[in-house]
Amino acid sequence: MINLEIPAKLEQVQQMAQQLAAGVFRPIARKYDAIEHCDTPEELKPVAQMMAAMPRGGGKKGASDEIKNGSNMTGILAVEAMCWGDVGLMLSIPGSGLGNAAVMAVGTPEQKEKYGKLYCAMAITEPGAGSDSAAVSTSAEMDGDEWVLNGEKIYCTAGQRCDAVVVWATLGKSLGNAAIKSFIVHRDNPGLQ
Repeated sequence: MINLEIPAKLEQVQQMAQQLAAGVFRPIARKYDAIEHCDTPEELKPVAQMMAAMPRGGGKKGASDEIKNGSNMTGILAVEAMCWGDVGLMLSIPGSGLGNAAVMAVGTPEQKEKYGKLYCAMAITEPGAGSDSAAVSTSAEMDGDEWVLNGEKIYCTAGQRCDAVVVWATLGKSLGNAAIKSFIVHRDNPGLQ
């Protein structure tokens, strides 16, 4: 039988995220909707500092048989509660950009250490492909010991305020969906245009 109740150990996370949504996001949401494009909202910088101080991960493996996949559940509960406050503001918290989710989900331990604390944007949207990752035509080819990306993105979520960009590209259209990969490009990279 599936148990749909939130584990008691995670209820506090959900309550904190609900307080953030109600006390910070909702009161400033209209202000930033009207501005539309701006630097990181000042009100979110303390939120980012607080989140950076929190431990990442679900603790020791095997430490509890009560909660399976606790770090994923924690993230889902927090994001769901914050989205009620304002999705755009949730995605604008410094250090928790859309690209950060990709880094933490599929990045190597070295990438997680190097880029996990930066604010990572996501570049997937292309002309004629939208945000359909299977239709990405930006290519990635090895040149010696470096990857060369070639293509066009028409939108980069949070690109104006990021430290690094997670760029989606294909290793070859004939290889299908398995060839779609993400690459992390630091904003200061001279090859980034």
